[in-house]
Amino acid sequence: MTRQMLIDAVGDILREDGWRGLGVNKIAFRAGVDKKMIYWYFQSYNNLLRTYIKSKDFWIPVFEKFQSEGAELDQELPDFIRSIFTELFNVFYTEPEMQTFIHWQISDSRPVLREISEEREFQGAKIAAMTDPHFKGTGFNFRAVLALILGGVYYVVWHAKMNQTSVCGIDINVEKDRLDLIRSIGQIIDLVWDAAGKEVA
Repeated sequence: MTRQMLIDAVGDILREDGWRGLGVNKIAFRAGVDKKMIYWYFQSYNNLLRTYIKSKDFWIPVFEKFQSEGAELDQELPDFIRSIFTELFNVFYTEPEMQTFIHWQISDSRPVLREISEEREFQGAKIAAMTDPHFKGTGFNFRAVLALILGGVYYVVWHAKMNQTSVCGIDINVEKDRLDLIRSIGQIIDLVWDAAGKEVA
């Protein structure tokens, strides 16, 4: 129970004060426990942060599903990729904590955040590698396309949630624009995938 209270306290502070509000004393105070409990349950402050982020990270269950299914995916590869990025948008749009800790990870150079980012990249590369044969010799770099979609999702959501503003006239706080953006993610993936197929043919 105390362990979960400490994890929850990290999330509470992130939502209310951002990552700059975090600290051993503040987390312990918010959880209502002695700060020694952080070291008892997590061995270090960084390990508490690591545990919290991994408990909230959209990508962890994606990688776990991929590892369990591997090449035996229950859908075609482009459909699988499309479903990942569509769900990423839906989760990122609705989860303030994930919005905050991803922003934290690109704004702070502390080792624990870099470690988590590198692990996410390492696992994601295994999925991206499955798409490489389809694009070999086509002149298309599908990984670059996915990087642009990923960055675009984060950027558009941050604008909508933090500043209540639109990007290129798209305001995802409006349902129509939100659905248009989701549809466009799939269209971009399909268009590039199909174009590469025609290039080989």
